[in-house]
Amino acid sequence: MIFLANRSNLDRRTLLTRLHNRLQTQVDSADTPIRNVWYHTSAENKVGVRAAIDPHRFLQSAALGDDAELYISFDFPPDHPYDFYKIQWVEPERDLMLGWHQDETHMDLGECHFQIDHRGETVQREAAAFLDTHPLNVFDQRLDHLVALLAAISWDEDRPHVPSDAIL
Repeated sequence: MIFLANRSNLDRRTLLTRLHNRLQTQVDSADTPIRNVWYHTSAENKVGVRAAIDPHRFLQSAALGDDAELYISFDFPPDHPYDFYKIQWVEPERDLMLGWHQDETHMDLGECHFQIDHRGETVQREAAAFLDTHPLNVFDQRLDHLVALLAAISWDEDRPHVPSDAIL
């Protein structure tokens, strides 16, 4: 097992609990866009955290649907030199999902890539920056950048696209 700086005793279960609790403390606050938070499970094990988001409050824009969710998952594969994660924004009304994937797929794009799925197909996939070795730092940085990223979406013939320079 590899222990990186400030990561002692941080396993997937502990990390997901911390993310869940961090988001959960914001529910019911007048200033937050977070409506609800829950664990995503598989075979009764925590595999991710999901949060229902008020997109109008999150972006302070009326140009979106009424519902959105944040999908977060992390994994610490022992046979890889870095963590895996997916941090995704999902809008069911527009059948839109976008976010960052750091995993073993699309290695031609590097350790991390950005991806937009629309109407069941991937419409954009590009290399993204490797931000940090600490999962909580990665989550904070990705979430901070998400507002700018969503604001940068353009629609060309009903297909979403984000300019490459807007992808962190």
